[in-house]
This record gives sequence, C-alpha cells and structure tokens, in this order.
Amino acid sequence: MKQKLLFSITILFFFTTGFAQQNTHNTTGSAINSTVLLLMYDKNNQPLPPGSGFVIDKNIVATNFHIVENSISGYAILNGNMPKFSITGIIKKNERLDLALLYVEGLEVPKVKPGDSSKVEIGDIVYAIGNPTGLKGKSSPGIISGVVDLRSSFLDLKKDTMLQITAPIPPVCSGGPVINVYGEVIGVAVTIIKEDINFNFAIPIAYLEALSGNIKEHVFTFNKSSRSHPSLLSLNWSKSLREAVTGTNFKFDTNLNSGFYFFTVHNNLNKPVKNIKCQVIFYNADQLPIETEHVVIEDIIGPKLAKRTEELGRARRGEVRDLTFWTEIRILSFEIAD
Repeated sequence: MKQKLLFSITILFFFTTGFAQQNTHNTTGSAINSTVLLLMYDKNNQPLPPGSGFVIDKNIVATNFHIVENSISGYAILNGNMPKFSITGIIKKNERLDLALLYVEGLEVPKVKPGDSSKVEIGDIVYAIGNPTGLKGKSSPGIISGVVDLRSSFLDLKKDTMLQITAPIPPVCSGGPVINVYGEVIGVAVTIIKEDINFNFAIPIAYLEALSGNIKEHVFTFNKSSRSHPSLLSLNWSKSLREAVTGTNFKFDTNLNSGFYFFTVHNNLNKPVKNIKCQVIFYNADQLPIETEHVVIEDIIGPKLAKRTEELGRARRGEVRDLTFWTEIRILSFEIAD
C-alpha cells in the first residue's frame, strides 16, 4: 500500500512539475520570440555593452536609452541566432525615463502583447525576458515587490513611478520586456545600482505607450545624449551599471619587445561577479583605434575585491605597443555569482 501511495505521489509530482514548466513556456514563449539582443557600436566602430529590446510594432523595437546612448550604429538579433537586422536609428527617446524606440529595418515579427501597468499589485507574478546571447531567450520569474513613487524617493522625478521586481535582470537583459502571467508586457526591465546594491525595476508600459504615440516616419537619428533632464541612471545614484565592474591599471610587459599586457578588474559591488567580458581597445596619438582584443574573465571575483589578469596578448605585437598612445578597458557584461 505504501509503495502504491509513493508511486502515485511520484507520478503526481512529475505531472505537476511538467504542467508548471509547460504553463511557464506558454506564458513566456511569445514574448521571448519578440525579444532581441541589441549590439551597439560607437563612433570608432567599437562595441558598447549589449542589451535587450522587444518588438512593439513592425520594424520598431523598444529598449532602455542607456543601451543605445553614444552609439552610431547597431544590430538586433532575434531569438534563435537569426540574421542580424541593421538598426537605422533612434526614432524617439525619453532620457529621463531611460526609454528609446529604435527603427530596425526588415524586422517583421509578431509584436508583444501590451498589458495595463496601472492594474498591477504587489505580489503579482512577473517574468523578466531577455536575449543575452541571441541563441536562446531567457525568462526569470519573480514578483512585484513594490511600487516606488519617485516623487518621495531620492530620485525626485516628479510624478513618475517604477515597479520594483524580484526577478533578476542581468545587465545584458536590461531593456527587455517584463510580462505578467497572461504574457502581457507591463514594463521595460532595467537594473539600477545604489550603494553597491542592484535594484531590479520595470518601467511601466504606460510610459512607453505615451512615448510611442504619434511616431513620425523617417525620423531616424543616432546622436549623443544632451542630458537636459536627470536620468534614472545618473541622478543621485552612487554607482551605475557602468561603474559596477571596472578595468584599470593597464600595463605592458616589462620586455619592450613583447606585446603582452596585464590589467586589473575591480568588483565594486557587495556581491561576487563572474564571466566578465572585456574589450581592450588600443588607441594611437590621433585617438583612433589600432587594435582590439576581447577578454573573458571566468573566475569569480568577490565583493569589493579586484583581480589582476593573467598574461594577455600576443608576443608579436610590438608594433601595436609602439603605436599605442592610450588604452581603454571596456566592460561589456558580467554575471552576479550568487
């Protein structure tokens, strides 16, 4: 009898687990298929930290403004590593709310289903959707943990509110959709760091809908931020994502004929990080890039600690060394190692 009961419980467990997994897939599948990886490049055609976005209409992608800030070109990659779609430019933006609409040529996929951000309640289940690699979309479950009134917060952004969520949002998934259990988008994902603690938010979809109204055709520009308004990422935050992990102390090997080099990566957070992707850019005296190298540091770096890289570069890079006037260590992405 006990064996039969145990067998029944086991069957019920697997059935329930399988049903839950299938139900989650049904909820997130449509949003994942409409979510893109955004690869942006600066004026020197060097990569900027990647992010995510999602299709809200034919050829139109919504994302965070900070992902496309200071870029002059870029590509969008759909789930499944389909061909890259060229980003023509920024149609509309709201720097203060960290929102941007992009025109992506030839991107004709089903748009996301919008929800009503005014009806969300604390405790509601949500999923943060991202496309961190372009190969496979990712969904992270969580709940609405708070509705932050920015008028009474240290941000002081007039009447705006933000939805605080518990779903983890890696930096590369910032700009992706946050959906409810019905698969409806209720916000745009963004991670903000304050006093070494990362807060995960959803910018209410209502603000995005207001931004997307009255879109004028053929108004496509890539330009630098004027920063005429305080931004969610800049006003009174002690650290932004760009300051969470930094690279410093670049040094060439003492052998003058060697192209080997070292640098130090600093984890400025109160949590360990890993899989840090860096872009080392070598500039000449005219401030033009003459060489780049992609470096991945897989090791875990503890909170408030730093790690010096192993010997990097190639021994036959003396000509690059001779022409290098200064270097930049650009952190493209990292993971929290919980």
